[in-house]
Amino acid sequence: MTMLNLLGEYTCKIDVKGRLMFPARLRKQLESVLHNGLVINRDIFEGCLVVYPKPEWDKVNREMSRLSRYNHKHQLFQRKFMKGATHVEFDGSGRINIPTLLLRYASIQLPADNEIIVSGLGEKIEIWNKARYDKNVLDDAGDFDFAILAEEVRKDLEPNNEN
Repeated sequence: MTMLNLLGEYTCKIDVKGRLMFPARLRKQLESVLHNGLVINRDIFEGCLVVYPKPEWDKVNREMSRLSRYNHKHQLFQRKFMKGATHVEFDGSGRINIPTLLLRYASIQLPADNEIIVSGLGEKIEIWNKARYDKNVLDDAGDFDFAILAEEVRKDLEPNNEN
């Protein structure tokens, strides 16, 4: 199986029933795995949703299966992480139906906030409330310095490399 590299940032509409018209360019990038379906869930760190192609979700599940059912922290994490995870498929019009609880988590109000951001992020896709995306991803205000973050992340990937 080839590794996915989902790319692109799209402003999309969501209808009053919670159906997202998925960007055609992202659907095309998913063609090789689309027959398996998708799983949508809450993001761990941000107030957005994450869509995993089913093969990628299976990798996440394998990681989860390594957690001990006899360790309270492991079970609490698994319960919190898996809460809301939902298998979804495209309908005949290229839409996915996002569960109401997940929409609430991502602060996507229906029908008022029908404009959202759908962004490819390597092996997964994020779905954001547009205002939250603008603030958390696009806005460089405050103490945040992307260059410093890039250096720190690079060091995490190669801890023995000082450059």
